[in-house]
Amino acid sequence: MMMKGAITMMSATTKMLRDFVKTFDEEYSVRKAKSFDSSIFELTVSYTLTDTDPMGEEFRADFINRFPACADFSLFLLSFMHELGHLETEYDMVNDTAQRNKVKSARAYFRLHNEKIATDWAGNYLTAHHDEMKNFEKKFLKTLDK
Repeated sequence: MMMKGAITMMSATTKMLRDFVKTFDEEYSVRKAKSFDSSIFELTVSYTLTDTDPMGEEFRADFINRFPACADFSLFLLSFMHELGHLETEYDMVNDTAQRNKVKSARAYFRLHNEKIATDWAGNYLTAHHDEMKNFEKKFLKTLDK
């Protein structure tokens, strides 16, 4: 009974994103949060609609530089797919804590192994499924208008 109530209270945006990530793995989940993030332990992608990350535009520029076919996607979708990429590349991640502590620029952060492979996964997926993902993005943006 409580579960049913939780599902009906889920926003249309969260439901749409949750349904999408479950096409990759039934155990994946999505939650709205204060920033984009992912947890390989909880198999969760967190998203925000009000992200004020100062590196957002630098992230977008770096992403587009590496994957020009993705230039017409929103920062939201690029960020969300990058976080999903962390779950999808978990098997290839390394402990990069020491390197993260030394990072002094956005560019260096984007080149950390775990960040790079997540973006590579997202960029390759979005490029290979461009039309499908443009339709998904369009439907998603419509849920925000409601």
